[in-house]
Order: sequence, then structure tokens, then C-alpha cells
Amino acid sequence: MENNKYSFLAIGKAKKRRTDLDEVLDMLDRTAKRIQKTLEENKEFSAKQAPIYEQILLSKDASEAQKVKALFGKAFELDRLERLSAQLSLLYTLQIFAFKVKVLEIEVGNIDEELEKSGVLEKHMEIDSIKKNIEALKILVEAQYESLKEIRANQDKNLQYIN
Repeated sequence: MENNKYSFLAIGKAKKRRTDLDEVLDMLDRTAKRIQKTLEENKEFSAKQAPIYEQILLSKDASEAQKVKALFGKAFELDRLERLSAQLSLLYTLQIFAFKVKVLEIEVGNIDEELEKSGVLEKHMEIDSIKKNIEALKILVEAQYESLKEIRANQDKNLQYIN
């Protein structure tokens, strides 16, 4: 009966973890979609701004300050796109990792259920119980042996005293 409680708790914890992992997967998916949308919007904005920056950079009428602003603007746009792309790549990697963890968790849960159905876990618990009983018996036997040694030593002392 104790084994059934243990297995029930383990299965309950596994289901809770699955729920938590599902929440993580959902959060990663929402975040990836949001960053993907932001990246697409920034790509469109950069595509519209790039010709303007190029026109300013190539213009003979633009001052050096305007050209520097255009150069920095172009660099900032490219940097922003690179950062968003890196974040998106990391999120996709995390999604893959979380999904693999979920698959492994389900597989472990299935193996646990199969072991429980086959009675292997129950047998294992019985074997552990037997091992504990054997250890307790070993301690008792050792204690009894020490007691017998003391009794024998005391008897030998008593016999020597009598002689």
C-alpha cells in the first residue's frame, strides 16, 4: 500500500511538472511570436530608412553632421535587427530544448507507469524492505555475539577466581 502512495505522488508530481512545462512552452511561443513580429516591423522600417540614409550619405548638399547622423542611424538600425535576430534564435533554441525536456518527461512517466503495472516497483520496494530487515538482524546478531563474548569473558574470570 505504501508503494501505491509513493507511485501516486510521483505521478501527481510528474503531471504538475508537465503543466508547468506547458506554461513555459506557451510563454516561449508567445515571446517568440512577439519578437518575430517586432523583427519584421523593424526590417520594414529599416528597408524604408536605408535609401534615405544612403541618399544623405551620398548627397553633396548634406553637412558632415547630417552624414554622421545618417551613418549612426543606419548602424543603429542594423544593430537593432541583429539583436532581435539573436534573441529570436535563442528563443527558438529554448523552445526546442523545452520540447525535448517535455518529451523526456513523458517518456519517464510512461516508463514509471509500465513499471508500476508490471509490479517491478512493488518488488523493488519489497526487496528494499527485506534488505532493511536483514540489516536490523545483522545488528542484532552482532550485538548478541558481543554479549556472548562478554558473558564468556566474565565466566572465564569467575572460573579463574574460583580456582
